[in-house]
Amino acid sequence: MLWQNTVVLVLDLRIENSLRDKKPNDLKPIRIADLGCGNGVWLTDLHQNLEDYGMDAELVGYDISDQNFPPPAFLPDRIELKKLDILSSTLPGEAVGTFDVVHIRAFASIIINNDTTSLLRAAMTMLKPGGHIQWDEMSPQYYIEPASPGLSTAACQTMVDLVKAGADARGVKEGFVRDLYFHLSCAGFEDAKKFRHRKRKQDYKGWTEDFLAVWEGIAEFLPPRTEGGTGPLTKESWAELFEKVVWETEQGVAIHRGSLITATGRKPF
Repeated sequence: MLWQNTVVLVLDLRIENSLRDKKPNDLKPIRIADLGCGNGVWLTDLHQNLEDYGMDAELVGYDISDQNFPPPAFLPDRIELKKLDILSSTLPGEAVGTFDVVHIRAFASIIINNDTTSLLRAAMTMLKPGGHIQWDEMSPQYYIEPASPGLSTAACQTMVDLVKAGADARGVKEGFVRDLYFHLSCAGFEDAKKFRHRKRKQDYKGWTEDFLAVWEGIAEFLPPRTEGGTGPLTKESWAELFEKVVWETEQGVAIHRGSLITATGRKPF
């Protein structure tokens, strides 16, 4: 919902218009893939939009884990979710050259050293000639924004610094997001463009709570003090810092990423 509040359109308007222009001359259903689909929420929103326009579509979501997939009985008939490592060396035949649109969202945390090659190669392989790609990501810059002057932000800043240091140690740079359209062009996509969507202030609280939900879980990967955890980070020290972060956010401090970035392109005919 937060993503949708910010970008407004589920599918880029130019892509949507292209699909509408194509449909009267093609009796086959439009095929759209969502990579890293999670619980399928993007596909369910898209399904409603396409249904409202009277457009017949087959929507397929792929994710490396099926843990968050809703039961098929709870999904519209035209949505199918499948377990797949999209970065593996081979794709199933049913996914090769069969999609009109490939959508990617929130892959920045698994892109190592800004290397988008494997992911974009997979997307290109999945698309029909002339098919569209849409890639949505958060901007890489964190913002810590107090609702009023004088509010303490020290704990939030410490938490953000630690999260960024941990990501950097794993090779997660996220700098590629600023030049997302350029990565599409280098991968062979035509007419690559980038759009920036500013986040709404009324959504800052929701974005903050999203970060807190993720960061709270980091403690389980840290050693307890009683088991030789002598470094700067232990379960206990993280929990203590997290408690301070929560307190600051309850006073009116927001943590957000400023904007969402969308890049679009087209596979050559």
